[in-house]
Amino acid sequence: MRFNSLLWASIASLGLWMASPVHANSQVSTLMQEGRRLVEAGNYAQALAIYQQLLQSESRNPRVHSAIGYLYAQQGQFAEAARAYQRAIELDQQNADFYYALGYSLGMMGENHGAAAAYRQAIRLNNRNAQSYEGLAVILARMGDPQGAIQAYRSALSLDPRNWAAQKGLGVLLLQQRNIPEALSSLQQAAALAPSNASIQLNLGMALLAAGDPSNGWQAIDRAANLGQRDADLLQQVAELAAAANQTERAIQTYRRLITLQPERLATYFSFGELLMQQNNPLEAAAIYRQATQINPRDPEGFYRLGKALAAQGRRQEARSAYQVALKLYREQNNRAGETKVRDAMRQRN
Repeated sequence: MRFNSLLWASIASLGLWMASPVHANSQVSTLMQEGRRLVEAGNYAQALAIYQQLLQSESRNPRVHSAIGYLYAQQGQFAEAARAYQRAIELDQQNADFYYALGYSLGMMGENHGAAAAYRQAIRLNNRNAQSYEGLAVILARMGDPQGAIQAYRSALSLDPRNWAAQKGLGVLLLQQRNIPEALSSLQQAAALAPSNASIQLNLGMALLAAGDPSNGWQAIDRAANLGQRDADLLQQVAELAAAANQTERAIQTYRRLITLQPERLATYFSFGELLMQQNNPLEAAAIYRQATQINPRDPEGFYRLGKALAAQGRRQEARSAYQVALKLYREQNNRAGETKVRDAMRQRN
């Protein structure tokens, strides 16, 4: 969703409104010019102070409240942004952009029902704004209404066919619904519009695999890994996908890239070690798990997994030592399920 481009109009239109002869005021005009200059420079905190000062004389101007909401949102203060937009709406209930901005802010706070209601009101007031449909689609998908989300994405695309984010969102939902042909079509269009987007390539690859085209599917997934080489979450997805598809070397290479990228990320070590154990390589798995215990010596799971890998090599005494550390840590955490699985492992003959 392109929040910035739409809500910048709050400040731009405010400047035009203040500049009109009816509202001409040297002090207000000076504040407006300074506020806009600060916004354009990205100095949102100082700009916010300027617009709050404007409220002394313009407290009933909805555009001032909207501009304040925009500035709060730019700083990640979405609760304050939502309150500012709600005040703007109290003063002007026919402005669709205010409802869109409120929906965006509430959505960022996780208040999905309120966000959906705000987006729907924005659409009622202006059914030609693709961004409102796109915002509604995101929220409906989050609320577990895929069909409603699909319909909203289609409405957005009917107004803005070159909206790659909406094409991607639609494609992902269709893929989740196992509508492979339409998912593939949407994701291919998204990839044509945004060829450097790693997430699109990943989902396109999954759609191609589901369509029975592994060659092109893995090519797209490899492109995703290269484009998203600094995105740990995406690389984790690629590694897990490759592991599940028995693409062992691809998975191993991706896990190694992940460890280089984020050496403190424990989940990578656990997933990588599990893959190595499945490949009957407990020696390397033990080395990976040992690194995990060094990263977080208070995490019992690392010691439990290390014990399993050592036991698989017949190194029973070392395995027992690792299990005892895991047991102690699970006990300190009052994790009875963890204690039970360690005791079960210790009783097994290897």
